Amino acid sequence: MIKLVHVITDTNIGGAGILLCNLLRNLDRDKFDICVVLPNGSKLEGPLSDVGVRLIYTENGRDRSNDRRAVSEYRSVFAEEKPDIVHTHGAFSARVAAKKENVPVRIYTRHCAYPVGRLFSLRLVEKAFGRLDASLSHAAVAVAEAAKENLVDMGVKEENITVIINGSEKLRAVGAEERGEIRRSAGAGDGALLLLMCARLETVKGHRVLIDALSELKSECDIKAVFLGDGSEAGALRGYAKEKGVSDLILFAGFHGDVAPYMAAADINVNCSLGTETSSLAISEGFSAGLPAVISDFGGNPAMARYGGAEVLPTGDPKALASALKRLYYDRERLAEMSKQAASAYEEHFTAKEMARQYESLYEKLLSEFRVNT
Repeated sequence: MIKLVHVITDTNIGGAGILLCNLLRNLDRDKFDICVVLPNGSKLEGPLSDVGVRLIYTENGRDRSNDRRAVSEYRSVFAEEKPDIVHTHGAFSARVAAKKENVPVRIYTRHCAYPVGRLFSLRLVEKAFGRLDASLSHAAVAVAEAAKENLVDMGVKEENITVIINGSEKLRAVGAEERGEIRRSAGAGDGALLLLMCARLETVKGHRVLIDALSELKSECDIKAVFLGDGSEAGALRGYAKEKGVSDLILFAGFHGDVAPYMAAADINVNCSLGTETSSLAISEGFSAGLPAVISDFGGNPAMARYGGAEVLPTGDPKALASALKRLYYDRERLAEMSKQAASAYEEHFTAKEMARQYESLYEKLLSEFRVNT
């Protein structure tokens, strides 16, 4: 039995937390003895408990990758647990602690892709970071090629990076009554095109791009939208929608743990990300329900569209988005074909089971290499 400890610092439920739940739910429990270290009071406690893994709580390292106070806490956990593998998610302090406790295999996941700072253009800085990364970790997982490129630009050795695309669970089946209720709440009649934007209400997610596109389309097409999620931009986005004259076209639905009814009710999944996007769980979850997507060409989005089921548009271009939505509004046959492609792409490339299989292979390979070299 391989002792596997995951460390996550999130106090809220975000993409990394959902990914972790999907992964742990599908790992082979006959091979892996799993526990998760997370901050006390994290909203991930419930979902991870439902997965059925043991939880260990810390007081430090809350929503912070680098927290010196957390290092000693993590060291105590690792000394007690004696894991074969420590896998961190944005917890640099845990990587330091795992190194100090001589954990055999240390691995981390890069969930996002940020522009590399100017410092990394200096060869000395890039080399120093690369050496530090190699000393703390045996491998990195990038959830998209864009995340891998991001790491390489920072100095991480390419041969130490494995790309494993985020996988999602297949959404539950939704009946006609539940689907109809969502469409009615959004004001979408039978002939309307209902758009879904499932994302935190933050600037980088590009909600204003969709608001601008709706402003262009409001007099030409019967289109409605649902913004599913919450965040610091909630008030500002409501105000912007009112300013653009499209308040009546958008339902601000807030955060919902169960997105299945909204995915089933929608006709198109819209992703207007302007930053950080790698392999979007919202896109793969939509694909599992046969929901086609219209997405920006930022980060890992284009790679998710290579198997069909999505149209890729220039990032931050509301006119291009409006044009694509108008075309699909009048071409429902094309939309139906995209739906079939989306369902097929999910089954072949984006399931949580396939993702877990790839992680298992990586874990076993790294542990085998450690044993050979000691």
